Order: sequence, then C-alpha cells, then structure tokens
Amino acid sequence: NGDSLLADEVLNTDARKSFLTFEPLGVIGSIMPWNFPYWQALRFAAPCLMAGNVIVMKPASVTMQSGIEIEKAFTESGMPDGIFQTVVGSVESANHLIDSDVNAVTFTGSTTAGAKVGQRAAGNLKKCVLELGGSDPFIVLDDAIIEKAVDGAVKGRFINCGQSCVASKRFFVGKNIAKDFIELFIKKASQLKVGDPTSIETDVGPLSNKGGLETISGIVEDAKEKGAEILLGGSKIDSKGYFYQPTILTNVKQNMRIAKEETFGPVAPITVVENESEAVKLANDTEFGLGASIWTKDLAKAEKISRRIESGIVSVNNVVLSDPRIPFGGIKHSGFGRELSRYGILEFVNIKSVRFYDNLSHHHYVE
Repeated sequence: NGDSLLADEVLNTDARKSFLTFEPLGVIGSIMPWNFPYWQALRFAAPCLMAGNVIVMKPASVTMQSGIEIEKAFTESGMPDGIFQTVVGSVESANHLIDSDVNAVTFTGSTTAGAKVGQRAAGNLKKCVLELGGSDPFIVLDDAIIEKAVDGAVKGRFINCGQSCVASKRFFVGKNIAKDFIELFIKKASQLKVGDPTSIETDVGPLSNKGGLETISGIVEDAKEKGAEILLGGSKIDSKGYFYQPTILTNVKQNMRIAKEETFGPVAPITVVENESEAVKLANDTEFGLGASIWTKDLAKAEKISRRIESGIVSVNNVVLSDPRIPFGGIKHSGFGRELSRYGILEFVNIKSVRFYDNLSHHHYVE
C-alpha cells in the first residue's frame, strides 16, 4: 500500500490549489549492525524502497555474507538492477559511503558509533536517521499478573543472548509482588539451555565476540563490588565460545555500570520500588530512550505511566518488538528518526509543497 501512503495530500490554503507531494530522495546509504543482520536491513529497506529510493548498504564486517545474500535475493526477485547494492569492508568503507554521492544516510548500531556517523553526515549536509542503543525499563506494578510478567521478562531479557537494542535491560518491580516475581523469574531463567546457537534445543547462545563477553563480565563484577546480590549465574561459562550464564541480580544502585550502561548480554538487574512514581523516576534516569514495557492489570494507569516514560516506544503487558505497522525509533542517546510504518517512509522523501494562484496582486511575500 505504498502508493496510498505516498498519495498527494491536499492542503487548505488561500491559493486556488495547494497540495503536498512526496518524492524520493535518491540513493540512501545504509550502515547496518551484526545482531539481526537480515531483519535490521529489511526493516530499513522496505519503507525506503517503497518511497522510490535505491539503497547502497554496508553490513557489519562480521556479517558481510548476509548483505551479499540480501542483494542476491533482490536480484533474483526480478526487481530492477541496482535497486539494492551491498558494499563490504571496515570503518573506512563506511566513511567512504557517507562521503560519497548518496543523498541520505541511515545507521543502526551503538551510540558511540552513531555519534560519529551523525557528525560525518552533518559535515556533508546529509539527512541522517540513527537507530542506536537502548536500556529499556521493564516495569512490573503490584497488580501485574506475575506469571505473564515473568514470561515477558525471560523473553525480553534473554532472547538473542540479550544482544538487542530493545531488549529489556532494567527491571523495576513493585515491593508487594517482588518476592514472588523474583522467585519465579529465577526458576524460569535457570531452565534456559545455553549452547550452540544453531541448535533448536538452545535458548541462549554465546556473546558475539570476546570483547562483548569481557564487557558484560566487567559490568557484573562492578555491580558485585558495589553491593549487588547475584541470585542466578554471574560468571562466564568455561567452554569453547563466548558464553555467559543467564544472570539475575538485585540490590542495584544507580552508581553501578549496570544501571547506566547498555548491558548487551544475558543479565537482568532488578530494583524493588515503592510505587509507580519511583519506577518512572528510575526508568527515566538514563541517557537512553528507546523502549519500555509496563506490566499491570490497570490499563488506565498504564496509559498515564506510558505518557511519563521518556522513550520512543512503550508496550503494555508485552515486551517491546519491532512491528512493520508501528514506527520504530528512540529519543535521547537512542537516536532520532523512525523506521517502519508511514513514518519510516517519510524519513526518506522530499515533502514538496505546491500552490497555484490566479495572479500576484493580492498576496504578501516574505523572502
């Protein structure tokens, strides 16, 4: 339904005829991450192509083959030649792509790398969409259905070994249900099978690289040194590969790295809160603003809380997911711009206004 989403929009002005038209920008340069190499690329590509643009994509250096396969799929589908092209390489290749004749740039990845991409794109006066990191709060109110909230917590934290920008990364649980929630969370997380990511028997695979393993290990050690209590896991797994135990900890303080940094791994820090006001205050005490989830039977209360959360996405009684029907993106250090839905399409079009007048005699002009 791209045609209907991009149909001319009639405007009510003093002119005889006024409308907006939505035109493609041209060639869009795309720099994509490693954690969901196919979905991340297609999530950007679909609305971009629907708008009439063409794409030059650089996949992450550790998932280059995925980009090649996506280009191959577009070619074999019978779409016009060159509509989707892949370039491979390192950071230097990404810089060349930004500096080339592309008309705009989109980037998905870390906040640090995104800042560099944004600066370089701005230096070339090119529009940029940045989909960056997150530290999504998972708020469980006292009236939540505990079993459903725990199922959401296990899914939201441990899928893809926690290596997702919209993973649930900070857990705030009402004091009246905290004991029951934590006990069930530990029980279900302890049943997760860690192992070969290509096996259908596996629930939690490895971290992507040694650096990621060392980072998550360092974050947990910092929390332990500052008083956090490890309830489950808490260490590397002594086997071939970059495996870390599914981990749950409590007594989390705001001066800990785990409360401030993006935890890209299978670690769930829990803070017991007095009420929803404290939960919202702590949820917003972060440089990130991508997603959030709220668990409660009181939907009116959930709506009020959702309007107080500083994020681009809020999900009530479910984890945060990317959905083609819903705009995806964040605020603060989680980036700017949107992917998916009509709003994702509009990121990469020229919104042109057109007005028709009978003559010049009765109109005022400002230059």
